[in-house]
Amino acid sequence: MSVSFLESIKLFCLYFVELSVLFVAVQMLIALIQQKYQNLFKNHLQKDSYSSYIKSILLGSLTPFCSCSTIPLLRALLKANVAFGVCIAYLFTSPLINPIIVVMLFLAFGFKITLIYVIVLCVAIFIISILLQTLDTTTLLKQDFRQDSIHTKPSIFTSNKPTKLTSFSTIKLQAGSCCNNETSSQNCCENTKNISIKNLFYQSLKDYKKLIPYIAIGMGIGACIHGFVPQEFIQNHLSNFGFLGVVFAAFIGVLLYIRVEAIIPIGLALLGVGVHEGIIFSFLIAGAGCSLPELILLQSIFTMRFLAIFVSLILFIAIGFGGIMYLI
Repeated sequence: MSVSFLESIKLFCLYFVELSVLFVAVQMLIALIQQKYQNLFKNHLQKDSYSSYIKSILLGSLTPFCSCSTIPLLRALLKANVAFGVCIAYLFTSPLINPIIVVMLFLAFGFKITLIYVIVLCVAIFIISILLQTLDTTTLLKQDFRQDSIHTKPSIFTSNKPTKLTSFSTIKLQAGSCCNNETSSQNCCENTKNISIKNLFYQSLKDYKKLIPYIAIGMGIGACIHGFVPQEFIQNHLSNFGFLGVVFAAFIGVLLYIRVEAIIPIGLALLGVGVHEGIIFSFLIAGAGCSLPELILLQSIFTMRFLAIFVSLILFIAIGFGGIMYLI
């Protein structure tokens, strides 16, 4: 067996286990937070307001996730009745502007370029998210995902408002339940909380089972690309096209699966062989912001129409910022 094949098997197992654990953990964490602090998402993210978009971008900038690792929290936010555009702001921000990316950009390219990168991407994501909020989400979210969100068991997610069109909340505890009964004892409510934690875990596992095919296929593709596409191939072919290299780099980046911690080292390697900074940033933004494995995972939530919009916007941001860096 070749070294590349063994490396791909190793990466597949690592990615699959990592993303599986992350999905179940994040799903439970968000549900527990919403259950314990019922107004947390309502007060900070559910409103379709400018402040909600800013907070979502800040949330994304604090989560050091790669493009695939953002999916579990994205699903949880959508099910928590967070406005659609606000969820999309998080989806774009987390893999592109996070502590790992920012620190490594600062060490590799300096403060000025890092600041320009953060400001330009934050503004672009803010505007894009607001525009996407105006679209009809029934054409963007899969019907089975919307139905799962609407019919999620009452003990799993709670909400003070009925389901909206733009985001899909779960149902509030029924008035006849144990803790809503004025004559019920404190012990009854405590037992319900304990059972609820158990139910949260089982519901997370139930949701996870639906994602297993997407995770397996997505991580399989990512591992194969990572194991069989040599870095030298990228280095040797991106520096020969001038400004068109910015466009080619963006498309190559989308087709690959690049881990967060590998983004900047690859960029430095490209810089070392004479590739222009504009081409490098186009490649890094596209590679970090979107990948084939991520698109496969997103298929469990979104329609093909949204996936086409998402890829187009990532390419637009990558080529736009790369072009700016190439010309200045």
